[in-house]
Amino acid sequence: MTSLLSADEVRFLARHGYSEEDVYDGRYQSKEGRAAAAKEAGKHLVLAGVIGRGNCRRMGHRLRTRAGHCIQCKPTNIAFQRREDTPGYVYIAGSLSGRVIKIGTTGDLNQRENQMRAEGYGGSKDWIVLFSFYVSKGGEFERAASSRVKGNRVYRTYFKDGIEQGAVELHQCSFGEALRAMTEHLSDDERKRLTVFRSNNTGRYEFEYE
Repeated sequence: MTSLLSADEVRFLARHGYSEEDVYDGRYQSKEGRAAAAKEAGKHLVLAGVIGRGNCRRMGHRLRTRAGHCIQCKPTNIAFQRREDTPGYVYIAGSLSGRVIKIGTTGDLNQRENQMRAEGYGGSKDWIVLFSFYVSKGGEFERAASSRVKGNRVYRTYFKDGIEQGAVELHQCSFGEALRAMTEHLSDDERKRLTVFRSNNTGRYEFEYE
């Protein structure tokens, strides 16, 4: 792979904690084909041809996330891809005062629960983790589960370090609906291998909405 990357590309990767070994050579494949192949190969990033528009094309940017986003124009795309592939706990948390459910991922459940309470995440300070298990790709699993929830997503604000923030990952649904969305696509073998935490208080979070 070293011969395929320019010196500038190698230096860019190094600055963000990656090496040539993390890049899949997908220059002669379609966007969908290289995304699937990179995922199968366990590669975080792909090398594409010079594609894109505007500055991306003029600068000859070739490094992409598996989803096809340029990491050289927007390095924050790297953080998103890293989060997608990072192992961690996926969890369901609930707030009685806000009557909302959140599906998330974290490396430390106790720390995350305390953080949401301290910050008043989404305008609530009574968050409790109701259910969780450990997966190899936390962000990817969380995103897929959240997309399956049947219920309205709500946007609420809160203040963090004196700055107003937006909470966009909240669902108006019951705990049972969130649980279904998180677990229905697991195979029987995957279910057997999971180490699951489940609160004794989940019944209080079976919110009903018209």
